[in-house]
Amino acid sequence: MVLSRRKFLTLVSQTAVMLGLSSLFPKLAAAGTPPIEALRQLITSDPRTSRTIMWQSRVPLEDCQLQYRDSQGTLQHKPAIINSLQEDRVTNYYYTVYLKDLTPGTTYSYRIWQGNDVSGWQEFTTPPADINEFSALIFCDSQCGRTYASWGDNFRTVWQRHPEAQFFAINGDIVDNGQQEWHWHNFFAAVEGDLPAHLFVPVMGNHECYSLIWRPCRPRRYELSYNLPPNGNPALQNYYYSYDYGPVHFIVLNTQMLELAGIFPDLLVQQKAWLRQDVKQHRNKWQVVLMHKDILAYDEFQVNSKTLMGISDVGYAFMPLFEELGIDLVLTGHMHTYRNRGHIFKYAPASQGPVYLMSGPIGNQQYKVPEDKRFDKSAIYQPTPPNYLLLEASQERLTVTCLTAAGDLVEKIEI
Repeated sequence: MVLSRRKFLTLVSQTAVMLGLSSLFPKLAAAGTPPIEALRQLITSDPRTSRTIMWQSRVPLEDCQLQYRDSQGTLQHKPAIINSLQEDRVTNYYYTVYLKDLTPGTTYSYRIWQGNDVSGWQEFTTPPADINEFSALIFCDSQCGRTYASWGDNFRTVWQRHPEAQFFAINGDIVDNGQQEWHWHNFFAAVEGDLPAHLFVPVMGNHECYSLIWRPCRPRRYELSYNLPPNGNPALQNYYYSYDYGPVHFIVLNTQMLELAGIFPDLLVQQKAWLRQDVKQHRNKWQVVLMHKDILAYDEFQVNSKTLMGISDVGYAFMPLFEELGIDLVLTGHMHTYRNRGHIFKYAPASQGPVYLMSGPIGNQQYKVPEDKRFDKSAIYQPTPPNYLLLEASQERLTVTCLTAAGDLVEKIEI
Protein backbone atom coordinates (compact mmCIF):
# COMPACT_ATOMS: atom_id res chain seq x y z
CA MET A 1 0.00 0.00 0.00
CA VAL A 2 1.29 3.44 -0.94
CA LEU A 3 0.54 6.18 1.60
CA SER A 4 -0.22 9.71 0.46
CA ARG A 5 1.65 12.52 2.22
CA ARG A 6 -1.52 13.54 4.11
CA LYS A 7 -2.26 9.96 5.24
CA PHE A 8 1.35 9.55 6.30
CA LEU A 9 1.25 12.74 8.40
CA THR A 10 -2.05 11.67 9.92
CA LEU A 11 -0.57 8.29 10.89
CA VAL A 12 2.51 9.97 12.37
CA SER A 13 0.34 12.38 14.37
CA GLN A 14 -1.84 9.58 15.73
CA THR A 15 1.23 7.59 16.73
CA ALA A 16 2.69 10.66 18.42
CA VAL A 17 -0.49 11.10 20.48
CA MET A 18 -0.36 7.45 21.57
CA LEU A 19 3.27 7.89 22.66
CA GLY A 20 2.63 11.23 24.38
CA LEU A 21 4.77 13.15 21.87
CA SER A 22 2.04 15.28 20.27
CA SER A 23 3.65 18.54 21.37
CA LEU A 24 6.55 17.85 19.01
CA PHE A 25 4.36 17.86 15.90
CA PRO A 26 2.28 20.65 14.32
CA LYS A 27 -1.43 20.30 13.79
CA LEU A 28 -2.45 18.78 10.49
CA ALA A 29 -3.70 21.59 8.29
CA ALA A 30 -7.14 21.47 6.76
CA ALA A 31 -7.84 22.56 3.22
CA GLY A 32 -8.91 26.06 4.27
CA THR A 33 -6.85 29.21 3.86
CA PRO A 34 -6.32 31.66 6.73
CA PRO A 35 -7.70 35.17 6.01
CA ILE A 36 -4.28 36.76 5.63
CA GLU A 37 -3.53 39.89 3.62
CA ALA A 38 -0.44 41.67 2.33
CA LEU A 39 2.08 38.85 2.73
CA ARG A 40 5.51 40.42 2.32
CA GLN A 41 9.21 39.79 2.90
CA LEU A 42 11.24 42.71 4.25
CA ILE A 43 14.90 43.63 4.17
CA THR A 44 17.14 42.78 7.14
CA SER A 45 20.58 44.02 8.14
CA ASP A 46 22.12 41.00 6.40
CA PRO A 47 19.71 39.37 3.91
CA ARG A 48 22.21 36.57 3.23
CA THR A 49 21.34 34.95 6.55
CA SER A 50 18.02 36.45 7.64
CA ARG A 51 14.59 37.50 6.44
CA THR A 52 11.53 39.21 7.95
CA ILE A 53 8.15 37.84 6.88
CA MET A 54 5.03 39.88 7.63
CA TRP A 55 1.32 39.60 6.94
CA GLN A 56 -1.87 41.09 8.34
CA SER A 57 -5.53 40.35 8.90
CA ARG A 58 -8.69 42.22 9.83
CA VAL A 59 -9.58 39.48 12.31
CA PRO A 60 -7.34 38.05 15.06
CA LEU A 61 -5.69 34.78 14.05
CA GLU A 62 -5.17 32.28 16.85
CA ASP A 63 -2.20 29.90 16.92
CA CYS A 64 -0.65 31.74 13.96
CA GLN A 65 2.83 30.64 12.96
CA LEU A 66 5.20 30.41 10.01
CA GLN A 67 6.23 27.03 8.68
CA TYR A 68 9.35 27.05 6.53
CA ARG A 69 11.73 24.57 4.95
CA ASP A 70 14.99 24.65 3.03
CA SER A 71 15.73 22.89 -0.24
CA GLN A 72 16.39 19.67 1.67
CA GLY A 73 12.84 19.70 3.01
CA THR A 74 13.72 20.25 6.68
CA LEU A 75 10.61 21.74 8.32
CA GLN A 76 10.74 24.37 11.05
CA HIS A 77 8.07 26.46 12.78
CA LYS A 78 8.16 29.93 14.32
CA PRO A 79 5.27 31.68 16.10
CA ALA A 80 4.37 35.15 14.93
CA ILE A 81 4.73 38.35 16.96
CA ILE A 82 1.36 40.12 16.91
CA ASN A 83 0.51 43.83 17.00
CA SER A 84 -2.80 45.55 16.33
CA LEU A 85 -4.01 49.02 15.42
CA GLN A 86 -7.49 50.52 15.33
CA GLU A 87 -7.56 53.42 12.89
CA ASP A 88 -10.08 54.77 10.41
CA ARG A 89 -12.81 52.58 12.03
CA VAL A 90 -10.93 49.38 11.19
CA THR A 91 -8.75 47.13 13.36
CA ASN A 92 -5.80 45.52 11.63
CA TYR A 93 -3.64 42.78 13.12
CA TYR A 94 0.02 42.65 12.11
CA TYR A 95 2.09 39.48 12.24
CA THR A 96 5.89 39.33 12.09
CA VAL A 97 8.30 36.42 11.97
CA TYR A 98 12.05 37.05 11.90
CA LEU A 99 14.08 34.21 10.41
CA LYS A 100 17.77 34.11 11.30
CA ASP A 101 20.69 31.71 10.85
CA LEU A 102 19.63 31.04 7.27
CA THR A 103 22.09 29.55 4.81
CA PRO A 104 23.36 31.88 2.06
CA GLY A 105 22.48 30.92 -1.49
CA THR A 106 19.55 28.73 -0.43
CA THR A 107 15.92 28.63 -1.53
CA TYR A 108 13.37 28.48 1.29
CA SER A 109 9.66 27.75 1.10
CA TYR A 110 7.24 29.12 3.68
CA ARG A 111 3.54 29.25 4.48
CA ILE A 112 1.26 30.51 7.23
CA TRP A 113 -0.40 28.09 9.68
CA GLN A 114 -3.42 29.31 11.61
CA GLY A 115 -5.38 26.83 13.67
CA ASN A 116 -6.56 24.25 11.15
CA ASP A 117 -6.02 26.47 8.10
CA VAL A 118 -2.89 26.85 5.98
CA SER A 119 -1.85 29.18 3.19
CA GLY A 120 -0.13 28.19 -0.04
CA TRP A 121 3.65 27.89 -0.25
CA GLN A 122 5.78 30.93 -1.09
CA GLU A 123 9.52 31.03 -1.84
CA PHE A 124 12.54 33.24 -1.34
CA THR A 125 16.22 32.67 -2.05
CA THR A 126 18.95 34.10 0.13
CA PRO A 127 21.83 35.73 -1.75
CA PRO A 128 25.23 33.96 -1.80
CA ALA A 129 27.78 34.56 0.91
CA ASP A 130 29.88 36.63 -1.49
CA ILE A 131 27.73 39.05 -3.49
CA ASN A 132 30.06 40.40 -6.16
CA GLU A 133 27.39 42.18 -8.19
CA PHE A 134 23.64 42.70 -8.15
CA SER A 135 20.82 44.89 -9.41
CA ALA A 136 17.87 46.46 -7.61
CA LEU A 137 14.78 48.47 -8.50
CA ILE A 138 14.18 51.88 -6.96
CA PHE A 139 10.60 53.16 -7.05
CA CYS A 140 9.29 56.43 -5.64
CA ASP A 141 5.86 57.76 -4.80
CA SER A 142 3.59 54.78 -5.37
CA GLN A 143 0.72 56.82 -3.89
CA CYS A 144 -2.42 56.84 -6.03
CA GLY A 145 -5.83 58.47 -6.21
CA ARG A 146 -9.13 56.72 -6.99
CA THR A 147 -7.42 53.43 -7.86
CA TYR A 148 -4.08 51.70 -7.24
CA ALA A 149 -4.43 49.60 -10.39
CA SER A 150 -1.74 51.59 -12.20
CA TRP A 151 0.70 50.98 -9.34
CA GLY A 152 0.08 47.26 -9.57
CA ASP A 153 0.37 47.23 -13.36
CA ASN A 154 3.62 49.20 -13.29
CA PHE A 155 5.05 46.97 -10.56
CA ARG A 156 4.42 43.81 -12.58
CA THR A 157 5.62 45.33 -15.85
CA VAL A 158 8.93 46.47 -14.37
CA TRP A 159 9.61 43.13 -12.68
CA GLN A 160 8.90 41.29 -15.94
CA ARG A 161 11.49 43.56 -17.57
CA HIS A 162 14.09 43.03 -14.81
CA PRO A 163 13.51 39.57 -13.30
CA GLU A 164 17.16 39.43 -12.20
CA ALA A 165 16.74 42.32 -9.69
CA GLN A 166 17.39 41.22 -6.12
CA PHE A 167 15.10 43.65 -4.25
CA PHE A 168 13.05 46.80 -4.65
CA ALA A 169 12.73 49.99 -2.62
CA ILE A 170 9.93 52.54 -2.50
CA ASN A 171 11.46 55.91 -1.63
CA GLY A 172 8.53 57.24 0.37
CA ASP A 173 4.90 58.24 -0.18
CA ILE A 174 3.99 54.59 -0.41
CA VAL A 175 0.35 55.59 0.03
CA ASP A 176 -1.41 58.92 -0.35
CA ASN A 177 -2.83 59.10 3.19
CA GLY A 178 -1.12 57.41 6.11
CA GLN A 179 -4.24 56.97 8.25
CA GLN A 180 -6.77 55.97 5.63
CA GLU A 181 -7.58 52.28 5.42
CA TRP A 182 -8.64 52.54 1.78
CA HIS A 183 -5.17 53.59 0.65
CA TRP A 184 -3.26 50.94 2.56
CA HIS A 185 -5.67 48.16 1.64
CA ASN A 186 -5.62 49.03 -2.07
CA PHE A 187 -1.84 49.55 -2.19
CA PHE A 188 -1.30 45.99 -0.98
CA ALA A 189 -4.25 44.51 -2.88
CA ALA A 190 -2.88 45.82 -6.19
CA VAL A 191 0.25 43.63 -5.80
CA GLU A 192 -1.23 40.86 -3.66
CA GLY A 193 -0.14 38.01 -5.91
CA ASP A 194 3.29 39.46 -6.73
CA LEU A 195 4.57 41.13 -3.56
CA PRO A 196 5.56 37.97 -1.60
CA ALA A 197 8.12 37.02 -4.25
CA HIS A 198 10.20 40.20 -3.94
CA LEU A 199 12.36 41.55 -1.12
CA PHE A 200 10.96 44.94 -0.05
CA VAL A 201 12.86 48.01 1.23
CA PRO A 202 10.33 50.61 2.49
CA VAL A 203 11.17 54.28 3.09
CA MET A 204 8.88 56.64 4.99
CA GLY A 205 7.53 59.69 3.14
CA ASN A 206 5.56 62.73 4.24
CA HIS A 207 2.23 61.23 3.09
CA GLU A 208 2.65 58.39 5.58
CA CYS A 209 2.52 61.13 8.23
CA TYR A 210 -0.89 62.63 7.31
CA SER A 211 -4.10 62.09 9.26
CA LEU A 212 -7.57 61.60 7.83
CA ILE A 213 -8.00 65.38 7.83
CA TRP A 214 -4.56 65.92 6.24
CA ARG A 215 -2.82 67.16 9.38
CA PRO A 216 0.59 65.88 10.52
CA CYS A 217 0.26 62.82 12.74
CA ARG A 218 2.33 59.94 14.05
CA PRO A 219 2.61 57.36 11.23
CA ARG A 220 1.35 54.42 13.29
CA ARG A 221 0.23 52.46 10.25
CA TYR A 222 3.70 52.68 8.71
CA GLU A 223 5.35 51.81 12.03
CA LEU A 224 3.38 48.57 12.32
CA SER A 225 3.37 47.65 8.62
CA TYR A 226 7.15 47.36 8.36
CA ASN A 227 9.45 45.75 10.91
CA LEU A 228 12.88 46.93 9.75
CA PRO A 229 16.52 46.57 10.85
CA PRO A 230 17.20 48.03 14.31
CA ASN A 231 18.82 51.45 14.65
CA GLY A 232 19.52 51.35 18.40
CA ASN A 233 16.73 53.83 19.19
CA PRO A 234 13.47 52.07 20.19
CA ALA A 235 11.49 55.33 20.05
CA LEU A 236 12.41 55.75 16.39
CA GLN A 237 12.50 52.11 15.34
CA ASN A 238 11.44 51.67 11.67
CA TYR A 239 12.05 55.38 10.98
CA TYR A 240 15.62 55.00 9.69
CA TYR A 241 17.94 52.03 9.28
CA SER A 242 20.70 50.51 7.17
CA TYR A 243 21.61 47.22 5.54
CA ASP A 244 24.40 45.70 3.49
CA TYR A 245 24.02 44.11 0.08
CA GLY A 246 27.28 42.99 -1.49
CA PRO A 247 29.57 45.96 -2.20
CA VAL A 248 26.91 48.51 -1.17
CA HIS A 249 25.98 49.81 2.25
CA PHE A 250 22.46 51.23 2.01
CA ILE A 251 21.35 53.95 4.42
CA VAL A 252 17.62 54.68 4.69
CA LEU A 253 16.94 58.12 6.18
CA ASN A 254 13.79 59.87 7.36
CA THR A 255 13.16 63.35 5.94
CA GLN A 256 9.88 64.08 7.77
CA MET A 257 11.33 66.51 10.30
CA LEU A 258 8.61 69.07 9.45
CA GLU A 259 5.65 66.67 9.71
CA LEU A 260 6.97 65.01 12.88
CA ALA A 261 8.23 68.16 14.64
CA GLY A 262 5.50 68.02 17.27
CA ILE A 263 6.01 64.30 17.93
CA PHE A 264 9.77 63.74 17.55
CA PRO A 265 11.39 67.20 17.71
CA ASP A 266 14.89 65.67 17.92
CA LEU A 267 14.48 63.39 14.87
CA LEU A 268 17.19 65.16 12.88
CA VAL A 269 19.65 65.30 15.77
CA GLN A 270 19.14 61.61 16.54
CA GLN A 271 19.55 60.64 12.88
CA LYS A 272 22.74 62.62 12.40
CA ALA A 273 24.38 61.01 15.42
CA TRP A 274 23.29 57.56 14.24
CA LEU A 275 24.40 58.23 10.65
CA ARG A 276 27.94 59.17 11.67
CA GLN A 277 28.27 56.01 13.74
CA ASP A 278 26.65 53.82 11.10
CA VAL A 279 28.95 54.91 8.28
CA LYS A 280 31.95 54.54 10.57
CA GLN A 281 31.03 50.90 11.22
CA HIS A 282 30.20 49.97 7.62
CA ARG A 283 32.89 50.77 5.11
CA ASN A 284 31.67 48.99 2.00
CA LYS A 285 32.90 49.95 -1.45
CA TRP A 286 29.82 52.13 -1.99
CA GLN A 287 27.66 54.16 0.39
CA VAL A 288 24.14 54.81 -0.98
CA VAL A 289 21.44 56.86 0.75
CA LEU A 290 17.72 56.30 0.15
CA MET A 291 15.37 59.02 1.41
CA HIS A 292 12.10 60.62 0.40
CA LYS A 293 12.38 64.42 0.23
CA ASP A 294 14.93 65.88 -2.15
CA ILE A 295 17.90 68.15 -1.46
CA LEU A 296 16.41 70.76 -3.82
CA ALA A 297 13.09 72.63 -3.70
CA TYR A 298 11.11 73.10 -6.91
CA ASP A 299 8.51 75.79 -6.31
CA GLU A 300 7.77 74.31 -2.88
CA PHE A 301 7.97 76.66 0.11
CA GLN A 302 10.68 75.77 2.63
CA VAL A 303 9.75 76.61 6.21
CA ASN A 304 13.29 77.13 7.54
CA SER A 305 15.01 78.81 4.60
CA LYS A 306 11.88 80.72 3.48
CA THR A 307 12.58 79.98 -0.19
CA LEU A 308 10.73 78.26 -3.06
CA MET A 309 13.73 77.09 -5.12
CA GLY A 310 17.34 76.06 -4.61
CA ILE A 311 18.66 74.00 -1.69
CA SER A 312 15.76 72.64 0.36
CA ASP A 313 15.51 72.44 4.15
CA VAL A 314 16.34 68.74 3.83
CA GLY A 315 19.33 69.63 1.68
CA TYR A 316 20.64 72.08 4.26
CA ALA A 317 20.11 69.44 6.96
CA PHE A 318 21.93 66.54 5.29
CA MET A 319 24.24 67.70 2.49
CA PRO A 320 27.12 68.81 4.74
CA LEU A 321 27.06 65.43 6.48
CA PHE A 322 26.89 63.49 3.22
CA GLU A 323 30.00 65.27 1.99
CA GLU A 324 31.78 64.86 5.31
CA LEU A 325 31.09 61.10 5.36
CA GLY A 326 31.94 60.45 1.72
CA ILE A 327 28.50 59.27 0.59
CA ASP A 328 28.64 58.18 -3.06
CA LEU A 329 25.00 58.35 -4.20
CA VAL A 330 21.78 59.89 -2.83
CA LEU A 331 18.47 58.72 -4.30
CA THR A 332 15.32 60.71 -3.53
CA GLY A 333 11.71 61.22 -4.64
CA HIS A 334 8.93 63.53 -3.45
CA MET A 335 8.65 65.85 -6.47
CA HIS A 336 7.30 63.15 -8.83
CA THR A 337 9.83 63.70 -11.60
CA TYR A 338 13.37 62.78 -12.65
CA ARG A 339 16.34 65.07 -12.12
CA ASN A 340 20.08 64.39 -12.35
CA ARG A 341 22.20 66.98 -10.52
CA GLY A 342 25.46 65.05 -10.61
CA HIS A 343 27.80 66.30 -7.91
CA ILE A 344 26.77 69.38 -5.97
CA PHE A 345 29.81 70.57 -4.03
CA LYS A 346 28.56 73.05 -1.53
CA TYR A 347 30.38 72.22 1.68
CA ALA A 348 33.38 70.02 0.83
CA PRO A 349 36.03 69.34 -1.85
CA ALA A 350 34.74 67.82 -5.07
CA SER A 351 36.24 64.41 -4.32
CA GLN A 352 33.85 63.98 -1.39
CA GLY A 353 30.55 65.01 -2.92
CA PRO A 354 27.84 62.46 -3.75
CA VAL A 355 25.80 62.22 -6.93
CA TYR A 356 22.18 63.30 -6.37
CA LEU A 357 19.33 61.74 -8.36
CA MET A 358 15.61 62.26 -7.90
CA SER A 359 13.07 59.97 -9.61
CA GLY A 360 9.45 58.86 -9.67
CA PRO A 361 6.52 58.55 -9.54
CA ILE A 362 5.57 54.91 -10.02
CA GLY A 363 1.92 55.61 -9.04
CA ASN A 364 -0.64 57.72 -10.90
CA GLN A 365 0.03 61.12 -9.26
CA GLN A 366 1.78 63.03 -12.06
CA TYR A 367 2.89 66.67 -11.94
CA LYS A 368 4.62 69.30 -14.04
CA VAL A 369 7.79 70.33 -12.22
CA PRO A 370 9.92 73.33 -13.28
CA GLU A 371 13.65 72.85 -13.89
CA ASP A 372 16.33 74.48 -11.78
CA LYS A 373 18.94 75.48 -14.35
CA ARG A 374 21.50 76.18 -11.64
CA PHE A 375 21.61 72.58 -10.47
CA ASP A 376 19.82 70.25 -12.91
CA LYS A 377 22.19 68.55 -15.34
CA SER A 378 19.30 66.75 -16.99
CA ALA A 379 15.53 66.43 -16.55
CA ILE A 380 12.76 64.25 -17.93
CA TYR A 381 10.07 65.75 -20.15
CA GLN A 382 6.86 67.07 -18.57
CA PRO A 383 4.37 66.03 -17.42
CA THR A 384 6.47 63.26 -15.94
CA PRO A 385 5.40 59.73 -16.91
CA PRO A 386 5.70 56.91 -14.36
CA ASN A 387 9.41 56.07 -14.06
CA TYR A 388 11.91 54.17 -11.92
CA LEU A 389 15.62 53.50 -11.44
CA LEU A 390 17.59 50.33 -12.11
CA LEU A 391 20.60 50.27 -9.79
CA GLU A 392 23.48 47.95 -10.78
CA ALA A 393 26.44 47.54 -8.45
CA SER A 394 29.79 45.78 -8.47
CA GLN A 395 33.15 46.43 -6.86
CA GLU A 396 34.22 48.33 -9.99
CA ARG A 397 31.23 50.53 -10.73
CA LEU A 398 27.83 51.80 -9.68
CA THR A 399 25.40 52.32 -12.55
CA VAL A 400 21.95 53.92 -12.39
CA THR A 401 19.51 53.80 -15.30
CA CYS A 402 16.26 55.75 -15.34
CA LEU A 403 13.48 54.25 -17.45
CA THR A 404 9.81 54.98 -17.86
CA ALA A 405 7.34 52.28 -16.85
CA ALA A 406 6.68 51.88 -20.57
CA GLY A 407 10.34 50.95 -21.07
CA ASP A 408 11.75 54.15 -22.62
CA LEU A 409 15.32 55.02 -21.64
CA VAL A 410 15.58 58.39 -19.89
CA GLU A 411 19.24 58.38 -18.86
CA LYS A 412 22.04 56.08 -17.79
CA ILE A 413 24.87 57.28 -15.58
CA GLU A 414 27.90 55.55 -14.09
CA ILE A 415 29.82 56.36 -10.93
